[in-house]
Amino acid sequence: MLKPVGKAIAKRQEKMQNDLDAAREARQKAAGLVESYEAHLKQKRTEAHGLITSTVASANKQKADKLASVHKDGMGKLETAKAEIASERTNLIDQLVAIERELVEEITQKVLGERVAVQLDASKVRKNLEET
Repeated sequence: MLKPVGKAIAKRQEKMQNDLDAAREARQKAAGLVESYEAHLKQKRTEAHGLITSTVASANKQKADKLASVHKDGMGKLETAKAEIASERTNLIDQLVAIERELVEEITQKVLGERVAVQLDASKVRKNLEET
């Protein structure tokens, strides 16, 4: 009667040993999969970081190029406006010199009662007008 019990125990031990071996094998396989997954994840993170870095650098370059272009355009417009203002100022000063000559002639005529040719140094008048 002990022989069948011994066989059952031996069978049971063999099954338990097989189950333990299968569990160890499954654990090793799972550990290998986890390690493989983590390596793959690390690689993808590195690739993503490289892509982000590249994209940010490209965006910063585009931003710098655009700012330089806008600055260049702005400086061109500023120089054009300065030239237009200088030209307009020169024209206005020329007109003021002519008006001043006319005023001096009118005042002289009213004071003296006759029309007199006035010798007005236009360059001095222009210089005085430019200084104000």
